[in-house]
Amino acid sequence: MTKKLEIRYHIIFWLVFICLDQLFSNVLSGKQSMNILWSVLQNTGFVVLNMLVFYINYLWICPRTIPQKKWKWFALGQIGFLFLFPALRYPYEEIIIFHITGMHNYFGDIDAPYYVYDNSPYVITIVLISLVAYFVKYLFETIQQVNKLQLEKKQAELLVLKSQLSPHFLFNTLNSFYSDLYDAEPKVASDIMKLSEMLRYVTYENENNTVLLKDETEFLENYIALFNRRYDGTIPVVFKHTTKESHTRIPALLLIHFVENAFKHGVIDDKNCPLFFDLAVNNNRLLFTATNHIRRSVHYDEPGIGYKNIRQRLDIMFPGSHTLDVREQENMYIASLSIPLLP
Repeated sequence: MTKKLEIRYHIIFWLVFICLDQLFSNVLSGKQSMNILWSVLQNTGFVVLNMLVFYINYLWICPRTIPQKKWKWFALGQIGFLFLFPALRYPYEEIIIFHITGMHNYFGDIDAPYYVYDNSPYVITIVLISLVAYFVKYLFETIQQVNKLQLEKKQAELLVLKSQLSPHFLFNTLNSFYSDLYDAEPKVASDIMKLSEMLRYVTYENENNTVLLKDETEFLENYIALFNRRYDGTIPVVFKHTTKESHTRIPALLLIHFVENAFKHGVIDDKNCPLFFDLAVNNNRLLFTATNHIRRSVHYDEPGIGYKNIRQRLDIMFPGSHTLDVREQENMYIASLSIPLLP
């Protein structure tokens, strides 16, 4: 839903709300105010208070509690409206408007508990309306995100199909090279085997949404080894991982972005500035950190499409249960990811 369309819906809603409020308060109830000024001021204040409660809940409380499943704070916020509404309405109507018009909305002495009780139907109504509006918006945006990711996946698959050779032909050719070089050039043969395994992984495992953690770890090891091979093994890099779980699954090809980014933008020609990757499992969560020294001649792609796509993917797969922290610290660039493990 575009912002322009959302604003249009809200304008229509408040126009309908005002019309219904006037209909029920003045026509159906049979109450007609003899003081037009008092009626205008009272109705205006009532609508503004409803709008205030609506948008505090719709724009602030719900987005900060429901996706993160902070139900305690969510409940406290909803209960708080029962007291916020009358706390704002009373001084406006019984003090400010009375000072202007000389008229009260309530006759006689009223105590605070009764005033809160008498206003509670208005509060509950507008709070429920704001919750319905938020959930409709949340559902609509979630559906849009899912459809967008599915479309991007289909487009990526189409590009792969357009550009790739027959996988079987390619794998058979690489295996043939491996066999021919196994005795004469064992290091080259080993690199060819790594490349073959990586291509097979990208081609077939990428068709699934999730992969085994041990397979993703092996893929990263092969990538790091081949990248280092291009520079004759001179790149200072440390890949620390303590993942022994054989059946644990994670989203496919999620971690490779952080490794690629570190190699692309980090210092790779100084032994005193090693690249560092740490992959661990703790309390049923995957913890991954990529650290590299900053090359000032390049710009990182945090604002770009790479991290944007990863954040969208994480928001859909792990709403409210993941953390992705990308920051610069002194002369270091650090990307830290924490996600729950998949069964």
